[in-house]
Amino acid sequence: MDLLIKWNRKTNLTALKLDPLSDEAIDRLIVEPVLASTHFSDRDLVAVDLGSGGGSPGIPLRIQVPTLKMRMVESRSMKCAFIREAIRMVGLASTSVEESRFELLSGRHELKQAADVITIRAVRIDSELVELIRFLIKPGGRIYRFASHTESVVPESLVVDSSVPLVLSLSSIFQTIRIAD
Repeated sequence: MDLLIKWNRKTNLTALKLDPLSDEAIDRLIVEPVLASTHFSDRDLVAVDLGSGGGSPGIPLRIQVPTLKMRMVESRSMKCAFIREAIRMVGLASTSVEESRFELLSGRHELKQAADVITIRAVRIDSELVELIRFLIKPGGRIYRFASHTESVVPESLVVDSSVPLVLSLSSIFQTIRIAD
C-alpha cells in the first residue's frame, strides 16, 4: 500500500482515496480480493486480470492463492511499471505483466481458453470484452467483476445462457450470471 500511495501521487493508478488511506480503498483494493480468493479452488491454476491498473485485484489474489499463475494485462506503461515494481517488492513468482490493450489478446493462440479465472475492475463491459472473455476462459471457468455499488447492474450483454458464470462485486451484489457461448 505504501508503494501504491507513493506512485499514485505521480501517476493516477486508482481514483480511490489513498492519502490518507480510506476505509473504502482498503475494502476495494485488499479486502474484496482476499474475500474473492476464498472462492478459488485447487482447479484454478491460471488467472488473467484485465485492466490491472493499480494492481488490484491481481496482486492480492496472487498472494492469497500461491498456486495461481497470474497474468496481469494493462495498456498504460506507467501502470505496468508500477505493477512490475510491486510484484518485485512482494516477491511474487508466477506473476507476469503484459503491456497491451486487452482487446489485442484475442489474436494470440496460446491464450485461447487458457484462463480458469478472469478478473476485471473498472473495465467497461461491451461486446468486444465479452468476445475476449469467450476467447480466454476455459469451459467452466469463472469471471470476477469487482464493481462499486453504482456498477452493480448486470450489463444486458452478459445476461444470457452459457456455462461461464460471472460473479459480481463482493462489495455490492454477489450473484452469478452467464455469458453467451
